[in-house]
Amino acid sequence: MNEKKTGLFRKQQAESLAYEPGLRRLYAQDAMIKPVLVHANDDAEKVLKELREEDINVCIVVDDKKRFLGEIGDQQIITLFLKQTRYEPLAKLLNRGYRRNIIYKKARDLMNAHKSTAYRDTPLNKVIELVYKKGFCYVPVVDKEKKVVGVVTPSSLINLLKDY
Repeated sequence: MNEKKTGLFRKQQAESLAYEPGLRRLYAQDAMIKPVLVHANDDAEKVLKELREEDINVCIVVDDKKRFLGEIGDQQIITLFLKQTRYEPLAKLLNRGYRRNIIYKKARDLMNAHKSTAYRDTPLNKVIELVYKKGFCYVPVVDKEKKVVGVVTPSSLINLLKDY
């Protein structure tokens, strides 16, 4: 088959599968896991402790009503350490003191503030698009009041999709 016919055939297959009565549709709630939350006013020490103790790569930053504000990933922390070692003469000279500047920051200062979230009933293909096309490694799942109820990660997607 040529490429055009193959594309048309796959489209027809997909459309017929979409209307299959026994086919289970997948949503964000199927792939979400329990999030690790920190509040915007928590200090960097608590954020570092959560990342270490929970053995995770990201903390979700929320306000007092548990509404999503942003995320703090290990990449943001490493970037701050790298900037500090490059521009702070004492840290560079002594090869110590990497935590000095970061320790006085709050979670709101460290977070990556993006507005991409999903609802429990967001189709999984939309969540995958956020993760892979938009470059967000972690997609918070929120309820109607915008409170964080879960998070979808690349590994939670893989764990769900390995059986499909």
